[in-house]
Amino acid sequence: MSIRRAVAGGLKLDQIGVPMEHKNKKETSLDKLLNRALDRQGLQRTLPNSSGKIARRTWPRRHVRVVLSLLILSTIGLGASAWAWQNGLWFTGVSPQGLRAVLVDGLSVSYPSPSFTSNVTKTLSSAGYKVDYIGPDQFTVDSFANLPSGGYSLVIIRAHTAHSSIITSQPYTSSEYVFEQFAGTVAPATIGTPVQYFAVDSQFIRNEFHGKFQNAIIVLMGCGDPGDRETFAAAFADRGAQYLIGFDNSVSAQFTDSATSTLVSALAHGNTVQESVNLASATDPIYHGQFGIVEARSISQQRITNFLSELSLYATFGVLLVFGPASVFLVPKLLSRR
Repeated sequence: MSIRRAVAGGLKLDQIGVPMEHKNKKETSLDKLLNRALDRQGLQRTLPNSSGKIARRTWPRRHVRVVLSLLILSTIGLGASAWAWQNGLWFTGVSPQGLRAVLVDGLSVSYPSPSFTSNVTKTLSSAGYKVDYIGPDQFTVDSFANLPSGGYSLVIIRAHTAHSSIITSQPYTSSEYVFEQFAGTVAPATIGTPVQYFAVDSQFIRNEFHGKFQNAIIVLMGCGDPGDRETFAAAFADRGAQYLIGFDNSVSAQFTDSATSTLVSALAHGNTVQESVNLASATDPIYHGQFGIVEARSISQQRITNFLSELSLYATFGVLLVFGPASVFLVPKLLSRR
């Protein structure tokens, strides 16, 4: 066919005589081949299509999956970190520098016992402890909040306890600690006398204490129950305490003094905490209270177990939330193909 006849017949030619229609087909096929090869390599360049328009640059699916995975892991990591910070798992405490002990004696307001105070002080001093004494005239909300800053390795709290609260010997007034009273961490309480005193709960210990204990042993001499003991143990553990020793029921003043004296003597003679508690684990003959121990490590392990359980539950809900609605549309389609 001559060039003239091709033009006359409506066939368009390029400058070298190749029909433009065939060239466009070749370029289109080449574009497709290149795009497929780039897709297989995880890349996609900006290439002109057959109509002369520039194709948009898109992210490869592999990169999208990596980014989504990183976002999910980051979210889980931040959530776990916030939870650990809130629950005190990052605060493991520091070994104490020397032996220091403190006896906080609010019970002497109604049940003074100079012999108990003297006995405990002598026992600990003979074992190398420097012993501080906070009497009823000094046992205030502020002095209680400052206990962690004293660097004590042993804290003995001889005070009334009730309803997960420790009763100080500071007379109550509505004009003090207004914010704490509004938050419910400080409240009035009675100890069988007409006078009301400030009482602080476990949240006050967790949130309002100043500083951290140094793996201290906390001894609560007041009445209690297993639930109160666990509650106080968790609060003191969040403030760096390693052990909490307390009663699982009510006790008389005479019995708690006797049991605590036995406990302190066992600790001063080098027994482990568990051995000392075992030696002082007699039962109150009237109220049946008995010493028990809660270790901070067990609290951390329980919190981790609870966190993993909650995480698996939320993950299950998330999967159902994402894939549940999609299955409503996908299942009928899959069934219709059979």
